[in-house]
Amino acid sequence: MTFLHQPKTIIANGVLRQTQPIIWRWAIILGTFGFMFLTTRDGIENLYLRWTQEDEYGYGFLIAALVPLLLWRQWPRLRGSHSGAWVGLLLALGGQVCSVLGVVGESFLLEQIGLVVSLFGLGLVVFGVAATRALLPIALLLVLTLPLPFTLQAMLTINLQLMSTDLGVAIIQLLSIPVYVEGNIIDLGAYKLQVAEACSGLRYLLPLTCISMLVAYLYKAQFWKRITVVASAAPITILINSARIALTAVLVDNFGIRMAEGFLHEFEGWLVFLVGILCLILEIFVLERFRWSNIQIESLMERPLPVADPNGAPASTISLIVVAVASVVTFAFTSYAAADYGSAAAPIRQPLSSLQKAIDGWSGRNEPLDENTVDVLKATDYYSGDFSEKYDPSVVNLFIAYYGSLSKNAAIHSPRVCLPGSGWEFVSFEEKSFSDLSMGQAGTYNRALIQNGEQKILMYYWYQQRERRTANEFTMKYNLLVDSFASKRKDGALVRILTPITDKGEAEADTTLRAFAKSLTPKLAAVVPL
Repeated sequence: MTFLHQPKTIIANGVLRQTQPIIWRWAIILGTFGFMFLTTRDGIENLYLRWTQEDEYGYGFLIAALVPLLLWRQWPRLRGSHSGAWVGLLLALGGQVCSVLGVVGESFLLEQIGLVVSLFGLGLVVFGVAATRALLPIALLLVLTLPLPFTLQAMLTINLQLMSTDLGVAIIQLLSIPVYVEGNIIDLGAYKLQVAEACSGLRYLLPLTCISMLVAYLYKAQFWKRITVVASAAPITILINSARIALTAVLVDNFGIRMAEGFLHEFEGWLVFLVGILCLILEIFVLERFRWSNIQIESLMERPLPVADPNGAPASTISLIVVAVASVVTFAFTSYAAADYGSAAAPIRQPLSSLQKAIDGWSGRNEPLDENTVDVLKATDYYSGDFSEKYDPSVVNLFIAYYGSLSKNAAIHSPRVCLPGSGWEFVSFEEKSFSDLSMGQAGTYNRALIQNGEQKILMYYWYQQRERRTANEFTMKYNLLVDSFASKRKDGALVRILTPITDKGEAEADTTLRAFAKSLTPKLAAVVPL
């Protein structure tokens, strides 16, 4: 007997039911599950590494451990789910498409989202659309554990830093403490406090949002109250982190700089997280008008009563087979695409070192990077050095990193990610048209003013792929996906030029960079091939 045979008819509790041969169905389900994991294995490995190495995502292990418990908890409800697997089929197929885009476009996040959506869809195919109530919260919890792309994380961190700094300074001023703020530097006169990346609040925001989601999942109340609990995680985090900054400033003002360092600083971090959880609890009390009897929080070990449908048909075998075949095809296609790309010929290009003497009117001096930096960079070729005009003492630093393959393990390191880790902070940032630098040239570039202590630098940078120039990291990813399918090309480069801001001011620095960019642009086609 096979799974294609007609289902058996049985009578249970006086109700006529049909069943499918269980062993074959579970064999298909487990096989589909396995192929989905194989397709996104790079994304899963990245997930584990970032959960292990980054404090912001360490809570991912806790959520992953809770998933089997949450599924066990909902098992009575899942067993009694209705049929209606076509919604699950569409979700599972959409997840597989997302996995393909992630693998081919070299995006860990797309792979990880594709896996979660595929598993959610598979669950609906197996248990029916009525299982959405049981499975959707678990899927959302898993999505909240997915690490953000480094560039997006850097952008969020910068915004959180500035918001926390502004609110913290407002609180400090209310306490009548003289303070001056520039960017994320809080000047107390004798001391300068820097709201660094670790103090931005991101390491509290992500786990607190996940905890609020789990609380809302167990909170037996109207839907709007649950949504309020989840939505409040972000403002709570920002407010208490700003209060932490203000508290640090008060302690430093009264007891010295040691109060902003070492154990006390780390202890304040844990205190902020605990205060955030207490704020969520207080919020539930407010929502229930401070009546303890109105608050109903289910236990993680409490299992809901089964919800059986006497008229429910078994989940569609056809839908399950379609999802299984799709998972096999997805795995085969991504494996073939990787092998096919590996056989493509490398584009012909000149080495970046040729730029040292090729830029008209400018003399260059190469300054190789140290071995550790080169190992982290993982570029196919790079150039780093200073240029100056004959009659102008202004110095322009040029850095280009070219990648023959923009793979996940050899990706461009955005300045928005790398520079804050070196102590530099973005004072201003804007995207501009590339025609400002070279007349008639399409594309965009980033203009940024960065600062480290008293030192300020003006920087232009963009991503170059074949004839395209873009300021946006996500547009670069899209171009990478298009080139991967259309021409088996995954190469590209980061081009960055910068100059210090002297007593002549920012306008003079702009003039210098524009002049250098105008001379540089025509030479790039030889080293970043079309």
